[in-house]
Amino acid sequence: MPAGKGTAAVQRLRKARRERGDREMNVWVPGLLGTAIDQAVESGRFKSRQEVITHALEAMFAQKDRNVVT
Repeated sequence: MPAGKGTAAVQRLRKARRERGDREMNVWVPGLLGTAIDQAVESGRFKSRQEVITHALEAMFAQKDRNVVT
């Protein structure tokens, strides 16, 4: 398949995201989790899978006053 406009646009988007400090991470999620993510998008609660996952990660790792016992 020849590289076209779509490929160039994706590369520009990835470059812009890297420049703002974002990192691309590919992960495997259990089936039930994937289904729950899809349902959150389908219900309209989130616009995309990326938004669901980012929200969950921020809730876990970006809270200012987390009380963690180790």
